Amino acid sequence: MRAVHVCAVLAAAACVDQTPTNIVSNASRTPSFSVASEAAPPIVFNVQLLAENEPGPLSTSTSKGHAQVKVFEDGTIEFTFTINNKHGETYTRAHIHKAPAGVNGGIHWDFLEPNITDPDDPITDQPTQLRGIARRRATGDLAAAILANPSGYYVNVHSTDNLGGAVRGQLQ
Repeated sequence: MRAVHVCAVLAAAACVDQTPTNIVSNASRTPSFSVASEAAPPIVFNVQLLAENEPGPLSTSTSKGHAQVKVFEDGTIEFTFTINNKHGETYTRAHIHKAPAGVNGGIHWDFLEPNITDPDDPITDQPTQLRGIARRRATGDLAAAILANPSGYYVNVHSTDNLGGAVRGQLQ
């Protein structure tokens, strides 16, 4: 008898006219940094750094590495990179550039730049590691631009042996 009452209540509830629900698609939205009350977690990009990703002049580096780039809601970018520095290269500069794969582009964020970032000294450790907060170089809402088109940006690490770039990897 109890099962009949439950079924009757469920059937009656199903017949009640409910207010339609509006559904908004996220398919065409660009990422947003707006949050109601709590800070959103960062958007994280993991990048494989390889010499063969350099479009030219071709890198002679035998090093390989990994960079992690975190974009926070306030536009701050934190980075960490580790490079297996097989032949003791001296890394002098590291940046996020704007350009698709196979093309060199302008610098938008500095990770390592003489007389600008801290630290700013060349690094030669094995493995080579660096972490910090990127220094903004270009103008505009750069963090939102990266989130809207991550593959249009790349991490590049330069060395004294490979001035145009020793290892590189696109954000994905």
